[in-house]
Amino acid sequence: MLSRTLLATVALCAPALSATWVLIRTVDGARIEGQTSLRAIGAAPVGKVLSFHSGAPASEEEKARIASGLAAIQGQDRAARDSAVEELTAIGLPVVTPLLETLKDTDQHEPRPLYRLFERLIPPQADGFDRTLALVRLVSGDGTRMALPAGSIDVRTAAGETTTLPWSKIRSLAVRQARVAKKFAIHSLKHSTQIEYLDTGLVLGAGARLDVSARGFARLSWNTDSWASGPNGLTKPGSPAYKSHLVDGQPFGALVGRVGAAGAVFFVGEHAAKTGLEGRLQLAINDNRHWQNNLGGFVVTLAAADAYDTGEPQ
Repeated sequence: MLSRTLLATVALCAPALSATWVLIRTVDGARIEGQTSLRAIGAAPVGKVLSFHSGAPASEEEKARIASGLAAIQGQDRAARDSAVEELTAIGLPVVTPLLETLKDTDQHEPRPLYRLFERLIPPQADGFDRTLALVRLVSGDGTRMALPAGSIDVRTAAGETTTLPWSKIRSLAVRQARVAKKFAIHSLKHSTQIEYLDTGLVLGAGARLDVSARGFARLSWNTDSWASGPNGLTKPGSPAYKSHLVDGQPFGALVGRVGAAGAVFFVGEHAAKTGLEGRLQLAINDNRHWQNNLGGFVVTLAAADAYDTGEPQ
């Protein structure tokens, strides 16, 4: 790993021939998308960076959001829980310590959104003893920890407004990628619509284009084949006790998606191509409240043009 001294050096450039699009979340929760002449973050050229996540201590406002979010994740209100998971994932590294202090030593961890939140916050290869260091995720798949950069960066939005942001005010920064490709498994139990959606780590910006395909087999009732299907879901009721093959407007067992915790659910199935979506993509396997007998799942392949890769699929 590179030395902390070298990594702490931030290269800010004079106007370059072409600027880089970035998506920034500030410490106060604002979202800024625009172009910057930033050439490097620490020792990493900006063209090699997927995302930057600050490990600086939480602000007083963030501390309040973290405390209320951890409480909501343990509560009974599903919408509040999903919103809290999304918010704490966005805050990122400062959530790690209060989360670890909240987790209890029990024999039941899966499926539990509070337990799984840790995986959303930090990849295992980047964890370490110093929780205040920032995390830089690289195109190569590697991640490195570094001290918080000094100085500031300028960002020019599509509307032509220029904002100067000190690094101390930046909670995360993602670099727009011409193409983001991911392949991962989605499990019918952990990622049931009744438990929580899988966070793809993919954030769609204005003008992004998305293509998703899936294959596999999900069982919603162990050995009962009438309750099993591929990503398109059931085409008829799984048993005589049910009058429809739909639940919440989508087929049982189908792969579905949404953008953000409050986003409308849409059908993905074996293949979907989407434009006009803006936000963080989440996927799940559709089911009702009787999810405990689910087995299997799908392998998902997604590709997006002009999008941001902010984390591993979790």
